[in-house]
Amino acid sequence: MDSAKYQELLAKYLNGDCSDEERELIDQWFASLDAEVELPATADEKKQLLARNWQDLSQRTLRNKPVKEIHFRPYWAAAAVLAVLMGLGWYFQIWKTTSVPTQPFEISDAKPAFLEKTNTSALPERITLSDKSVVTLEPGSKIRYPATFTGQNREVTLTGEAFFEVQKNPHQPFLVYSNDLITKVLGTSFRIKANAANRNITVSVRTGRVSVYSPTLATVAKTKSDPETIGVVLTPNQQVTYLDLEHRLVKTLVEKPVVLVQKAELPTFTFQNTPISVLMTAIEKTYGVDVVYDEEVMSNCFITTSLEQEDLYDKLNIICKLLGASYKVIDAQIVISGPGCQ
Repeated sequence: MDSAKYQELLAKYLNGDCSDEERELIDQWFASLDAEVELPATADEKKQLLARNWQDLSQRTLRNKPVKEIHFRPYWAAAAVLAVLMGLGWYFQIWKTTSVPTQPFEISDAKPAFLEKTNTSALPERITLSDKSVVTLEPGSKIRYPATFTGQNREVTLTGEAFFEVQKNPHQPFLVYSNDLITKVLGTSFRIKANAANRNITVSVRTGRVSVYSPTLATVAKTKSDPETIGVVLTPNQQVTYLDLEHRLVKTLVEKPVVLVQKAELPTFTFQNTPISVLMTAIEKTYGVDVVYDEEVMSNCFITTSLEQEDLYDKLNIICKLLGASYKVIDAQIVISGPGCQ
């Protein structure tokens, strides 16, 4: 069997186009190998093994024993099996104890296992993944992802910045790897921005919840616990920045918190001699944030104002000015402090 015939047989076998006689060649060869050789257990594994190693198999077989062209006679199958065994039997004894560099078997209509996309344009580019999740890739950014998600997790690798809209699948979590940071979600929308210059990474959440953690932090902390347990959980309007040089996570609010409730459920922000507690409850409900203040000290504070058009930070600035107070964002919470009202 010459090189062309040999490669043709392998290609036909992997494509499922073999005749019964040709398929029997491969099957008899596998069945007759020494029992101590670890053989693939299933037909799919057998195909994968041949696909990985077809070039090396072909070269070794042809070099080891020239074989005459096969003719369709009653004894042709047995002769061909013997030729394949002489060449490939020796190869698999070597393969059992040594690592052989592998190459993919390229078929014209086969899809690659992983895809890479770099946005070389000046505008954001939308990419739809196999699970219907959508990634909006910013200019100059790159993402690597499987052609089809398989296994326990859906895993992608991001370099740069992207906005993710992930389809819900509690049985197959979605993980994004960015430098040393891992962002794990079940179904949500969020943005990841990796700074190439200082390797700092910021994750901000639009909807849902995400877990953000770094195996590097677990190594620095010398802990044997799950790295995710020393990470942070983010909810909408929250973000975390991983400071690479300091090996720590800093949690805060996003730069422009958005309204999280439907218009019909939106509280009114027009107040007439209203207790401060009512304002704080309205802010917490609208933006999904926690407001911390001394309720006893400010129990006598009442406000008259309209804050319908202002964003969150403008609302806080106006309220604090009326109260003679100030606020800070600490660990994604709004902390208000002041002398109270007489």
